[in-house]
Amino acid sequence: MDGAFESMRVSLFAAPLSAQQNNQIIDCQAEGRPVIVGNGTGTGIVVQGKHGVVIQNCTVKGFELGLLVADSSNVIVRNSNFSDNYVDDNSILDLGAWLPKGGVMFHNVTASTIQNVTASGNVQGIQIVKGGNNVLRANDVRRNRGWGIRLLESSGNRVEDNDASYNNRSCPEWGHDAGCESAGIVLVNSDNTLVIGNTANFSGDGIYQGNTPDRASHNNAFYWNILNDNTANGIEATFSHDNRFIGNELQRNNYALWLGYASYALVSGNYANGNRVMDCRAEHSSVVILESNTFTDCPQ
Repeated sequence: MDGAFESMRVSLFAAPLSAQQNNQIIDCQAEGRPVIVGNGTGTGIVVQGKHGVVIQNCTVKGFELGLLVADSSNVIVRNSNFSDNYVDDNSILDLGAWLPKGGVMFHNVTASTIQNVTASGNVQGIQIVKGGNNVLRANDVRRNRGWGIRLLESSGNRVEDNDASYNNRSCPEWGHDAGCESAGIVLVNSDNTLVIGNTANFSGDGIYQGNTPDRASHNNAFYWNILNDNTANGIEATFSHDNRFIGNELQRNNYALWLGYASYALVSGNYANGNRVMDCRAEHSSVVILESNTFTDCPQ
């Protein structure tokens, strides 16, 4: 009985963790504190100004922010769970806002990896802010009440094989699960990104890329993503240029692709079916190239 009590005590250790040195391995399971529970404020794990830190086998919940990595490089976050941190669900989100809340936040981080991480039940799952050359791979960022993954002012990243479904939001202006600027994957001022093999179904948008000229993202590649049953669009890439949309599946959205004000877009090999309004629309666009899609037109 005493042993069982001791196991429960260490698994619910509530004090946050902080990396103390470069190349440190934070293994919550090995350290006897696999579950770190907060009281609704603060940050569960902090890595500040470090190189080569590894975070693994951690479950962090009940904080305003589960994990913050800032001003760091060559960090690996893997096999961990940052669900059930800060969440709200009563307003239209601002795509470009500073929002250090939710599951995982990388700020000014380069050459790092987030892999096999679960981040659900937050306002957002994983966000990269002002970071480059990072990889987000095979993460479960379903069922947040805002964004599954957000890239903000972050270029040269790779987002692949993530499940970013069921990221929807309610707001008084639009209604219940009405989108309210939510999406599975969001890019704001984030160029030269590879978005490959992700699933983003039943969200506000599947992939949402910019909503004003000063927030557009350019020269990105969207290959082989599954983007079905979203409240608004499978992919929205407004005001963007030099983007490539290749081999995606886009079913039962309002629009499969919304490319308003876009230029120099390649739309090739995409499968669209059963979309409620239209498969592709490109109002006020220029040089939209269509090749081998299930649709043959993308009217302005």
